[in-house]
Amino acid sequence: MSDTEEITGSQAASKHKLVDTITDPEFAWVAPEPRGIASTITAQYPQLFTIVEGAGPVNWEVHMPAEGERICSSYTEGGFTMYEMAFKEMGYRLPFNNLEAEIFGRLKVAPSQLHPNALTFIRAYQILCRYLEVEATVSLFFYIFKIQRQKVEDQQGWVSLKHQSSKIFKMFVESARGFKERYYVVKPVTEFALNSLYMDRPVFLEDRSPQLDEEGEQVTE
Repeated sequence: MSDTEEITGSQAASKHKLVDTITDPEFAWVAPEPRGIASTITAQYPQLFTIVEGAGPVNWEVHMPAEGERICSSYTEGGFTMYEMAFKEMGYRLPFNNLEAEIFGRLKVAPSQLHPNALTFIRAYQILCRYLEVEATVSLFFYIFKIQRQKVEDQQGWVSLKHQSSKIFKMFVESARGFKERYYVVKPVTEFALNSLYMDRPVFLEDRSPQLDEEGEQVTE
């Protein structure tokens, strides 16, 4: 059973109108939509949702992308893009918990590369496991879901998740519409926030057993 599936060509096409197309060679690997859609969010927008962390000290700031910056752009000072709906509709809060960070690491993508349905599945999985009093593990998550990549020729679009077999969760269809042009940059403003973006991931051998160093300790990367 494959844990990866690709949607290519016309399957990955969208009717969304591109604002423009960036031709920077740095983005050659990015499909036309993520590369071409500018954020329409402005600081003056009355319904702008900027709650990205829980109550307590301020560790994060929200900034609007500058002209020419995209969801796939690189940002300084630990900044990264997030779709507004991840915080507003799905209830994500920074820093990401260990399970979320491990799933992003296993997928080898930034959160902004995930389609909202994938982000919703991650949240719903955690809530269901908590309700059933079952440990929410990465291995169980990928027993339920497999990766579905959107590709336009050799260019990468959004990454989705699909059930391996029986469907447990419904798609987040209606509420996900219009997400593509509503993103902003989140930047850490404390050492705690910056450090939370980096985590050591355990290294496993081909048989999935832990790789140990000379002292018998788990090897991480």
